[in-house]
Amino acid sequence: MSVFQVSDLAGAKRREFLDKAKHSSAALRDTDGSMLVMLAAQRIAALTEATAVITQLFAAEAVLARTDTPSPVELGGLAWLAEFDADDRAEALAEIRNALVLTVASEDPQPLRETLHAWAATATVMRDPARRTVHTTPADNSDFVEVEPPSPGGDA
Repeated sequence: MSVFQVSDLAGAKRREFLDKAKHSSAALRDTDGSMLVMLAAQRIAALTEATAVITQLFAAEAVLARTDTPSPVELGGLAWLAEFDADDRAEALAEIRNALVLTVASEDPQPLRETLHAWAATATVMRDPARRTVHTTPADNSDFVEVEPPSPGGDA
């Protein structure tokens, strides 16, 4: 990390300071000796969101280590995990862990946001008993019918 002085911001090094901050990080030593670090907003968002989800993940995993039937309250920020069976919860947690790694490595919060949104949306579907049945009941051949190909001159 490059360290700059307050006086550098008034001179020619201002552009270098900003470029370092955009591409990695730049430290600014104030006249009182304190150090400030400047990072791109996307990087801060990625780290902030990853930190919050890691805390939720650890708490949820601790609950799941104690019980196979957690309540939404026990799961906290990941309360929607209660809608799933043990196998689906394990799959969701594995995908969240992978998304966390991608988010931190790429310094982009989007992989984590997309993963959480997809699983939360799936949990919403699974909350409805009729939809849950459609998604979890095995299909048999009687559920399917042959469809004729469209005929020319129809509604096209």
